[in-house]
Amino acid sequence: MISMAAVLAVALVAAASCGFEDRNDFRMRSPTMEPTIEEGDIVTATMVEPGEYQPHASDVVVFHAPSDWGSSPGDPPRIYRVIAVPGDTVSCCDRAGRVLHNGTALREPYLAPDGEPPVAFEPLTVPAGHIFVLGDNRELANDSAHNGPLPLSTVIGVVED
Repeated sequence: MISMAAVLAVALVAAASCGFEDRNDFRMRSPTMEPTIEEGDIVTATMVEPGEYQPHASDVVVFHAPSDWGSSPGDPPRIYRVIAVPGDTVSCCDRAGRVLHNGTALREPYLAPDGEPPVAFEPLTVPAGHIFVLGDNRELANDSAHNGPLPLSTVIGVVED
């Protein structure tokens, strides 16, 4: 007869080998990602441990905003889009109001056609251990355009498509 502990151990190994990932649902509590994610929508994110997240431009991430972003302990996580990763240079804006990523204007089909550009900011090279995030609803988002790069250690999840 097989013990319950052996069955549990086999189940855990099988789950890990099948790509089992921890996921969590988050409610969008503001219009800062509209039109991509509407206020009140629930999104599912694959959870990450501190230091585990490998950033990619255009990822939508869930994070705990640091206190220097005007957040307080217990505030709900925020959700924004990664625009630049460590080593990238980002600035705003070109004559058409587009964000520049490594000198090239970003093509951002996820923005509202009549949306405002983000607040202007000088070229910045994203330091190691950080990302540059912007809300899709640029005129309402309190994001990296206002606060600078976001520490990677604050990212807790990556929103699934």
